Amino acid sequence: MDTFVARQPIFDTRNDVYGYELLYRSDAVRNFYDASADPDQASKRTLINSFVDIGLDKLTGGRKAFVNFTKPLLVAGIYELLPPELLTVEILEDIAPTPDVLDACLNMKKNGFQVAMDDFVFTEATEAFFDYADIIKVDFLLTPLSDIAMLVRTLNDRQMSGKQMQPIRLLAEKIENKDIFNTALEMGFEYFQGYYFSKPVIVAGHSMNPMAINRMSLLRLLLKKDFHFDDVADVVKHDVALSYRLLQFVNSAHFGFRAVISNIQQALVVLGTAEVRKWMTLICLVDLNRDKTPELTRMSLIRARFFELVAPFIGKSSHTETLYLLGMFSLMDTIMEMPMTEVFTQIRVDESVSDPLISRSGGDYELLRLIELYEHGDFDAAAAQAEALSLPENRLAKAYMEAVQWTTQLGI
Repeated sequence: MDTFVARQPIFDTRNDVYGYELLYRSDAVRNFYDASADPDQASKRTLINSFVDIGLDKLTGGRKAFVNFTKPLLVAGIYELLPPELLTVEILEDIAPTPDVLDACLNMKKNGFQVAMDDFVFTEATEAFFDYADIIKVDFLLTPLSDIAMLVRTLNDRQMSGKQMQPIRLLAEKIENKDIFNTALEMGFEYFQGYYFSKPVIVAGHSMNPMAINRMSLLRLLLKKDFHFDDVADVVKHDVALSYRLLQFVNSAHFGFRAVISNIQQALVVLGTAEVRKWMTLICLVDLNRDKTPELTRMSLIRARFFELVAPFIGKSSHTETLYLLGMFSLMDTIMEMPMTEVFTQIRVDESVSDPLISRSGGDYELLRLIELYEHGDFDAAAAQAEALSLPENRLAKAYMEAVQWTTQLGI
């Protein structure tokens, strides 16, 4: 049975990834839903298959996995089959605090599970969850600020009076822009989730530090159609960190060379043009993103690898390197904090890479649109997009998961 899953990062106040919400579809990724299917049984099968077959370590890299549970799954204690140190059980907003649900919450707490209330609406009835919830998620698009403020005051009052036995942390959902983020931050929210974190924040007069300038210079060399190893070696050998990382990489068990390679020029030649371009581009991306959330680098790599994997299935086997770079640079405006047009005035790339990212149109842009839909958990729209690209439905989720696992293995 195929398992389909997307993940959305949850950030803390330092813009570090705290965990991922895992978004599931119980059947094959198609543009319809089988109304005759039992949603609880489908969710149960998906949960077990995903956690066992894929593995949480591969999905989340050891961070918390936030997973929605229906009432029957809660009452049946399905969470007991999963690791409490990694799982956060999300109780859906339409689940009432009935005695059997509260018994399940008590059991989860006794067994070390973290409990989160999804899309929480504060009422006299839902206040019963306060004794069990570790995290309360609030939708900032649908919930009036006055209601959110009332929730915050109530939690603070309970904490001050000693009525609240355990601290409850607040998670702001649907953070769409910087203003909403700042509002949530000022109100005391500790975790954040939304499109804002993968969109650029344009900074007027943005300037780059010397390291960033050096990496951009290296990118310019690497992205020439016929770059020379001599030119790249000249940049690398004057940079201690780059030299070390290059020699460490080429002498790793991944290649298995018998003799130790200690010469920069030789290392570049042994790797070859394609591998040097791919690996050095990755290093530059990591360094340019050093002061920001590493999740941007992870997302870029997942996209790049995803495009590589699906290329043969959409008739683009000869364009894998172009598609890899398209994925790699797809979040460069966010990383560099400047519009895409300005990014590509500083680093010259082939128009087949830059044009789809600047114009957000054209054939390759449709592939970028596919991964964006899948990342956001819009599986029906992603399925329709895959069909338009003639991508077999069983390859979409498999390629995504392989890309996630590949990126996790890199340790980024």
